[in-house]
Amino acid sequence: MKIKKIWLLSAIICLVLGLGAIWGLSVIKEKTEGLEDLEVSTGKKNHSLAYDKEKDILYIGTHDKVLAAFEKGEEIWRTEGTGSFDELVLRADADRLYAANEDGHVYVYQASDGTLLLDIDTRRKAVAVDVSEDLSKIAVITNTGSNKSSVLVYSAEGEELAGKNYTILVSGVQYCSDGETLLISNKRGEVLRITEDGEVLDTLKTGYEIVQMIQNGDTYWTINRNGIYHQFDEELNVYRTSKIDNSVSAFMVSIGVDENGEYVLIGTKEGYLYVMDGQDKQIYMADVGVRLTDFETANGSIYFTGYEDFVKNIHVDNLATMDYYKTMERVVGYLAYLPFVLLLFCLIQTFPRLKKAAGKLLKKMWRQRMAYLMLAPTFILIFLFNYRGIFIAFYRAFTDWSRVNNTLAKMNFIGLDNFRRILEEGYFFIGMKNLGLLLGTGILKTLTVPLAVAWLVHSIRGDKRKYLHRFLFVLPIVVPGVVGTLTWQKIYDPTIGLLNEVLGALHLENLQRVWLGDERTAIWAIIFMGFPFVGAMAFLVYYGGLLNIGTDIVESAMIDSATRWDIFWKVQLPLIKPQLSIMVTLTILGTMQDFNGIFIMTGGGPGTSTYVPALELYLNASQFGRYGYASALGIVLMIFILIVTVVKNALTKERD
Repeated sequence: MKIKKIWLLSAIICLVLGLGAIWGLSVIKEKTEGLEDLEVSTGKKNHSLAYDKEKDILYIGTHDKVLAAFEKGEEIWRTEGTGSFDELVLRADADRLYAANEDGHVYVYQASDGTLLLDIDTRRKAVAVDVSEDLSKIAVITNTGSNKSSVLVYSAEGEELAGKNYTILVSGVQYCSDGETLLISNKRGEVLRITEDGEVLDTLKTGYEIVQMIQNGDTYWTINRNGIYHQFDEELNVYRTSKIDNSVSAFMVSIGVDENGEYVLIGTKEGYLYVMDGQDKQIYMADVGVRLTDFETANGSIYFTGYEDFVKNIHVDNLATMDYYKTMERVVGYLAYLPFVLLLFCLIQTFPRLKKAAGKLLKKMWRQRMAYLMLAPTFILIFLFNYRGIFIAFYRAFTDWSRVNNTLAKMNFIGLDNFRRILEEGYFFIGMKNLGLLLGTGILKTLTVPLAVAWLVHSIRGDKRKYLHRFLFVLPIVVPGVVGTLTWQKIYDPTIGLLNEVLGALHLENLQRVWLGDERTAIWAIIFMGFPFVGAMAFLVYYGGLLNIGTDIVESAMIDSATRWDIFWKVQLPLIKPQLSIMVTLTILGTMQDFNGIFIMTGGGPGTSTYVPALELYLNASQFGRYGYASALGIVLMIFILIVTVVKNALTKERD
């Protein structure tokens, strides 16, 4: 008894350690996520950022003509242009915000309240802007096509002072510290140090198209489209260069660095975010999902945005420990399984019967070890691609998992709220009503026409004729289901559909309907799809069952003066009960899980007349982004299928 208590205590300790490992893993995952959403919204697709560190004001230029300012998350002013705000330059000490707009203007605003102070008409699409240190001159990059750009210099009053045209796309401009020379980057992969009149003083060749150039302190950074980045000074002396691991072949579009110039953040057209540390080692990668267009550094954080209504930030302190926590995540992830293995061992040792049964099982498995070894890859793949998803759904059905809360760090445990929502929204019960009708008619169709056809083909004399008829009935199975569904969609078409055309030819115009658009007929149109319901699967199962009945049994019945009907009803039908049972089970499972035909034909409409629970699950998972709610729907649907199947098996169970 004392040993039993020791094993039981050990089991409890292992359980606590296992739960602690899971909790620790979630904490570590939160550390490795790094990204946070700011509570700001422009209601538009964002494009550019500027940040006032002293006043904590964030300026957002959008792709959809809006420029807005947010102080501690609250919008304080908003203005509009007539094009995308491609670049913002803030001079907080002078309360000035410079904005390059694709409508051909450079706007100068009073940063504190959004008052327009100056409007410079460049007459071409303005894509980049910079201002000299003393604010006396404004440099602007304009584009007039895919390979023509201009570098224009204006006075603080908006008077054009100088200009230079280029027959190549220029992507960025920065003033040097002397206020007289400029750095420009172009599509050829060059950084040019030029005078305001366009005279080239020096050139840095980076080897590939430069898509963005930024300034950080006394140095400048460029990012090439292929993932190479450079750090250099205004004399074009290179301090640092490296390339990200671009295994996904993404197109780079933006670059950002922290205040110390240690960590480099790179955004791509496809929505990937890469982070490199001070040793140019890639320590983080995330898929944000939309094009990342601009970065801004302030107060220990790096803010970034893209072509959606969001601004995210990543803390530099988190980046410093990112590599460490990623290593810890892998280690703890592997070790988390150990306490549960030990827990199982302790429980087996605690209970003698369980220990004895486990011993027998292990001995049997050892004797058949080669068979288990050969089957192991199959079991592993089945677990990874089938059961693992089920286990994840069971857990996340009790969380607020969604398109927004899409990581473990963001998910919150909400108990039975998802299941309560199923009761409150009511769509599930509407779907269950329609599902009941589809189940009843589906079982009826499975038990009638395919069985009758199989019996008729089986009764044909001559093997060749049997083979021919069997082949003709099974041939339609090679046609994809989607093709069949689309064919029936055309049959039900109210203007050119076969059904209404036949009714019109028979002078039955009063019976013509918009079959899929009328709530009274839509569900019945779905039910009658596939008429005359000779399902190839059911036909083959029944035909195979009839073939397995020995001819001696049929001949004995005929000797006893049994008619064909008597033989079918009293001899053949009872002997193919297993086939009937399996087809009913498959029909129940298929009908409850299937929504393809309804989705293609009606989308669940009109209204909710053809709505089913499986369609509700699909829409929430794929379109509404409510993954936790969809998981809860899946669990409820699975339990319902299980109950129906168990009841059906109990009712049809064969008795001795």
